[in-house]
Amino acid sequence: MEGRTYYLAPLAGYTDVPYRLACRKMGCKYAYTALIDSGALVHGNPDNDSILQRDASEPWLGVQLLGSIPEDIAKSTEMLDAMDYDEINYNLGCPMQKVIKRPAGAGLLKECNQEIAFSCIKEMRKRVHGKPFTVKLRILDFNDPEPTVQFCLKLQDLGVEGIAIHGRLAESIYSGPVATGVIRAVREALGVPVTANGGIYGIEDANALHEATGCDRLMVARGSLGNPWIFRELEKGCKCPPTHEELCDTMEEHIMGMVPIYGEKKAFLLARKIIVAYIRGRGYSKEFRVRSTFVSGVDEFQRFVADLRQAGPVCETANLSSAH
Repeated sequence: MEGRTYYLAPLAGYTDVPYRLACRKMGCKYAYTALIDSGALVHGNPDNDSILQRDASEPWLGVQLLGSIPEDIAKSTEMLDAMDYDEINYNLGCPMQKVIKRPAGAGLLKECNQEIAFSCIKEMRKRVHGKPFTVKLRILDFNDPEPTVQFCLKLQDLGVEGIAIHGRLAESIYSGPVATGVIRAVREALGVPVTANGGIYGIEDANALHEATGCDRLMVARGSLGNPWIFRELEKGCKCPPTHEELCDTMEEHIMGMVPIYGEKKAFLLARKIIVAYIRGRGYSKEFRVRSTFVSGVDEFQRFVADLRQAGPVCETANLSSAH
């Protein structure tokens, strides 16, 4: 809606080029790559290319870095700064246990690990030139804004130029209420832009998050899974779900776009969860949800889409709005 800026969040395992292009066609102007691990980048992990790829048509793209070893952070930041991105973001929000235990992501929000985070941010700040340097984090306390406010003020003092806050604790992962009061307190205390993140699955959620936090910058994460049309809804300010034909066309283009990037075998291992996301909760037969978890190649997928096109939703009047 007018006056607001919507961002597609960095989603590990999802927001590659085909995913972003599906969202771009529905109005998404600002997006991030999936997170890239600093160690993997420095040591040349073969997955780096698919994560870092940028399509020539993309208008604005940020990249997100994960890590906690200052030496790797320094080297990887220099590498990213030389690449074609519009923003470099540091991840302090990943809630996965394997990340937290390293410690990295949200694990660096623990008081005993905060100095590691600050050291990494200092290394990044020295090496990001000519583009914004930002941080994405989670709240530190659900009820008391002060710990999160103080942490963010420290980030601002270190030269961070923007902060995105997921209004949940790390242990909540992606469920439960969003601490909008904490996000508002951070926005009111800081002089840099603050982006609110958490729980946007449609225009009503976006309106509520905007009103509760006062943030004009809002980030869409899991609400985009199998639902690129969320950006059309947010731009128009009203519900506008896909038709059956539009859903099939978009899903087919998205999934087929993964094949030249990953190769057929790997593409469909990655694509199964995306296919499920597209059809879940939209009135399609359970048969298709089951079949989607076993699709393993181009021919099989094209038969799947052809059958889905012909069958349509189980109920002719099914609402194709996302039920995610």
